[in-house]
Amino acid sequence: MSKPPPSVRRRDLLAQSFALAVLVACTGPEKEPPSPTDDTGEPTGDDSGDDTSADDTSGETATETGGETGETATETGGETGGETAEPEPACEGASEPLPSTCVSTSGDGEGPYYRTEYPERVNLNVLEEAGDELLIDGRLLDERCKPVVGATVDLWHATPKGIYDMSGDYHCSGRAVTDAQGGFCFRTLRPPPYSNGMGGFLAAHLHWNVLIGGEKRLTTQTYFADDPELDATTKPGDLVKTVEPISEGLGRVRVEFVLRPR
Repeated sequence: MSKPPPSVRRRDLLAQSFALAVLVACTGPEKEPPSPTDDTGEPTGDDSGDDTSADDTSGETATETGGETGETATETGGETGGETAEPEPACEGASEPLPSTCVSTSGDGEGPYYRTEYPERVNLNVLEEAGDELLIDGRLLDERCKPVVGATVDLWHATPKGIYDMSGDYHCSGRAVTDAQGGFCFRTLRPPPYSNGMGGFLAAHLHWNVLIGGEKRLTTQTYFADDPELDATTKPGDLVKTVEPISEGLGRVRVEFVLRPR
C-alpha cells in the first residue's frame, strides 16, 4: 500500500490537532471572568454590590424610623405649636400688702332676698347663663388691718334678667370662707340695674353678709363706678368699685371689707 503524499499528511495532522484543541476547550474547567477594575486598577467590589440584602434592610429601617420620627415630631409640634389655652384668672387680693390703716366698711341694706343656706362655692353661674362675668377678688380685715380667718362671706345678687333666683339652684348666690390671708373669691355674672317698681331703676349691686360664729358682723353692698344708673352722691364712696377688664366679657372687682371693732 502506497503512502499518501506529504501534503495530505500535513493536512490530516492539522485537522487532528484542531479537533484535539476543540475537545480540550469544551471539556476543560470553566475559567472565572476577570474582576472588573476601576480607574486605579483595583477591583470594584462586585460582591458587596451584588449582595443587596443588607442595603435593602438598612434602607427600610431608615425609612420606617424616619417616618415614625417624623410623625412623632409632627404630633408634638402640633400640640406645642398650636394655641395654648390661657390659664384661668386667679384671686390676687389676699396677696397684696396689708394697709397700714383701716377704716370700717360702710353698711348698706340687706334687702328682702337674703337666704341663710347658701352653698359654699366659687362659681355662682350654676345655670351657665350668658352674660358678662365678674371675678370678685376679696379680703376681710379687722380694725387693726389683720386678716380675719375662717369668717363666712355670703354673696347674692340679681341675675342678668334682673331677678333674684329663689329656687333651690341658688343661681348667682353663694358662700365662701376666708383663708389664712383673709381672702375669698367668687366668679359670677355681672348684675344689671333693675326696676325699682316706681318707674325708675336701681343701680346694679352685689349684696354681702359677713358672719363669724353665726353672728352677722357686716351687711353691705358693692356698686360699679361705670353704671349709668348709679347716683354716686347717694352711696358711700368705699362701696363704689371700678371694674378692671381682664378679657372680653370678663372683669375683676376688688373688695376689701374691714369689720368694726367689738
